[in-house]
Formats: sequence, structure tokens, C-alpha cells
Amino acid sequence: MMRRYAKNSPQAAARFLVLAALADGDLTRIELSSPDTFSALYELGVDAALLNNVLAEFCEDVERFQLIDTADNFQLKPALLSQLLAEIDEPDLQRTLGHAALQVIGADRKIHRGESVLICAALDAWDLMLEDFTRTDIGVAA
Repeated sequence: MMRRYAKNSPQAAARFLVLAALADGDLTRIELSSPDTFSALYELGVDAALLNNVLAEFCEDVERFQLIDTADNFQLKPALLSQLLAEIDEPDLQRTLGHAALQVIGADRKIHRGESVLICAALDAWDLMLEDFTRTDIGVAA
């Protein structure tokens, strides 16, 4: 079983970004360094140290409990993905993270199958539309 984080916590937010960075099965430096440039993520309490810590915990959980569907590179099993997405239930946070995830995913200028699965799962779980992730006026509510 994967560790749980408090709902809408910086750790839950960081894990969603880790999922975005790993969704193509090939973690690159640009994907993990990109979130540091997003001011909204700093406001959420997600910095490089937290992101790296959550990445290490995520990889540890995945390895320990064999949570990956090996048929599709680094794709989580649907029930587990739903559980992780449920940790983010605040609409403004969902939109902010969706926007950041698209930037992480787009860092290599390719959209891979696992990345599209993640984005579609988030849109479905959070009852949002793609335009909710692509608007430029997204930010953290005060």
C-alpha cells in the first residue's frame, strides 16, 4: 500500500507532479527541475527539496509493494491512481496542479501514452475540462 498524505497537502501536490514526471516511463532532469519555476507551486509549499523527498518515497513505495502495471512502463494501477487523485479535492489546487503537470509533461515536447492517461484520469476524477488546466490565470486562491 502506498503511503497516504493529508488531503491537499504540499506532499500530495508534489506526488501528483512526481506522477506527471514519471508518467512517460523516463524521468528526465528537465521534468523535475521545471516545477521550481512555477510561482504557484512555491505558494503551495512545493519546492525542490520536498519534490525530491516525495519522489524518493514514491519510488520506495512502488518498489516495495510492486504497484506498477508493468505492461505500460510506469503506469499505476487504476485503483491506486484514483486513491492518489482523491488526496487533492480542492478545486483551485486541482486546476493549479493540472496546469503545472501539463508544463512538466510538456518539458520534453512530447505527450506519451502514460502522460495522457494521467491527465485524463485527473480530469475525470476532479470533474474538470482540459481548459481548466490550460488557462493562464490559474493561481492559488488567497
